[in-house]
Amino acid sequence: MSEPTPESRAGAASTSSTPSSPATVSAVVGVVAYSRTVACTRYAKDADKAPTMAARVSLMRMSAAAVAGYDRVAEAAAAQGVDAAVQTQRFVGSLGDFDERLRPADWPERMVKTYLAFGLLIDFCMALADGLPEPLRGSLLDELADEHLGALASRELVPAIDADDQLAARLGLWGRRVVGEEMGLLVRMLGQHPELASGAASAEVLHQVLSQGAVNRMQGLGLRG
Repeated sequence: MSEPTPESRAGAASTSSTPSSPATVSAVVGVVAYSRTVACTRYAKDADKAPTMAARVSLMRMSAAAVAGYDRVAEAAAAQGVDAAVQTQRFVGSLGDFDERLRPADWPERMVKTYLAFGLLIDFCMALADGLPEPLRGSLLDELADEHLGALASRELVPAIDADDQLAARLGLWGRRVVGEEMGLLVRMLGQHPELASGAASAEVLHQVLSQGAVNRMQGLGLRG
């Protein structure tokens, strides 16, 4: 099967022609940089639970790449006079107790959780970043697009899902729960930081982007969305 991927840059969101305010630029930088720190931590934790050395090493490499990605975001932001570390701090804890509420029972559930949750976070960040001025827009979108979790999720999950209808049904239910929880968190983030959507994408457009991204990823794994 083809690798599930985030929404393309061109279709990530319908951006506004209104220039982004400095507050919006700073907030979006913060969310994008925060996504890199969260990815680093999650991939490292998943690597510790991986059932094979191949999956473990892949996740360790992705964790390291997320750290380097944060540095690139910070560099691009600094060129525009934005302190990424300061802006990132504003969003620490924004994902709340997501991990506590969604404890995977096994490796397939862990992989589905990480793939869907981070896929939605990437879609969210890409939709927001798409409304920023160049060259910051291009730098952030390039960074967000450089994501390899889809290929790993396909390798780890698709053969087992195709071979086991009961597993497919269980993971389908689990995936819908993950999507619902993650979308709720991102909607609340918008409510707490309305400047995120100013000049970029409306809350309605962002919801459409997230919904379509969730459906695409679920279907790409062979699960019912």
